[in-house]
Amino acid sequence: MRILHRETVTAALREGPNPPEVDVAAEGLQALLTLPVSLGGEPRLDSTNPEQLFGSALSGCMVFALEHTLRRVHRRPEDLQGLRVTAEVRIGRGPDRTNQLQADLWIDLPAVGQDRAEAVCAEATRYCPFHQAIKGNVETTMTVTGQPPTA
Repeated sequence: MRILHRETVTAALREGPNPPEVDVAAEGLQALLTLPVSLGGEPRLDSTNPEQLFGSALSGCMVFALEHTLRRVHRRPEDLQGLRVTAEVRIGRGPDRTNQLQADLWIDLPAVGQDRAEAVCAEATRYCPFHQAIKGNVETTMTVTGQPPTA
């Protein structure tokens, strides 16, 4: 693989709190990670959790991949109008008693017809390294909504 970009992120367990808290730091990022309440964490307004970060990374990556596909590959930047990607990430227990993820993506491309929107989204997954990383490892759905057909 030819490296195009590199990031280093450090996570460290905070001393003392129970349930545990983790400080995460990278250039331009500082975050406090806590367990979701549903997994035994305490509600904290000043924190996030790994599933929120994963959903942010996956949905953000798809926005960048769609931007690349429409602006640079298809040369149709006007088709980006109204683009929105929403991710839902779930953690659960698999049949083998391991923790597993599921992710659903809802992609709105209102400036593009439905059939073309689906094709563009399928093509864009090639440019999203997060999508490539989870392919075959995380149960994922992608629901695409384009411009409805005119009557």
